[in-house]
Amino acid sequence: MADKRSRTAKGSRSVLAQLDGRLAELDRELERAGELMAERRRLLAARAVLTGERVPVGGSLVRRVTQDEIAAYLMKHPGSRAAGIARDLGVPLTNISQHLHRGRETRFERREDGWHCR
Repeated sequence: MADKRSRTAKGSRSVLAQLDGRLAELDRELERAGELMAERRRLLAARAVLTGERVPVGGSLVRRVTQDEIAAYLMKHPGSRAAGIARDLGVPLTNISQHLHRGRETRFERREDGWHCR
């Protein structure tokens, strides 16, 4: 019985050593990934400066719009749907939807044919 336990302990140590070795490899690879992400953030910031866009937060280069921009769009395109506004302005649909719903009582109105300025 003691012999079986000894083999099990040796086998467990072997598996543990393999796991530790692989974790060390992954840690080295992830260090490189961190360096790449830092370089990506620097390049995105440089791109934003050159294009006049806002410096991205968190490393993404997602264009955002204001309620004023949406209102100007709706003045030219009354009855538009949120997805069409997002597509035409080149922004995420969630950005448009949030602005429309926040301004629903004061600035924007939802009708059967789509969104309008009040």
